[in-house]
Amino acid sequence: MSEENVEMVRRAFETFNRGGPEAVISEGLWSPELVWDFSQSGIPGLGVYRGYDEVRSFFADDWFQAFPFEEWEVELDELIDNADKVIAIARQHGRGATSGVGVELEQAHIFTLRDGKV
Repeated sequence: MSEENVEMVRRAFETFNRGGPEAVISEGLWSPELVWDFSQSGIPGLGVYRGYDEVRSFFADDWFQAFPFEEWEVELDELIDNADKVIAIARQHGRGATSGVGVELEQAHIFTLRDGKV
């Protein structure tokens, strides 16, 4: 099952890059019980988001409003299998919508998978 979990997370990243959170939701890759926890990110004002509506709101109202990009994508560097969890090392990069300046943010994500969904 672990190899399947790694591939599920890879597919979720690819789908997200193609169509954002709505694409991942519509393809059934994220569970309706999804919890997106940004409380430890060190970014002021970000917290814990539960379920599709709160995660949609996070991206629309918090993330992309705070960081408006002309171009933006997440590039996976590594996926690490850890039983029912997959650790993803990734870089977000884009170009500011107003400034045109290129930016990059390195992050690690921990995904828990249950019943074939993130």
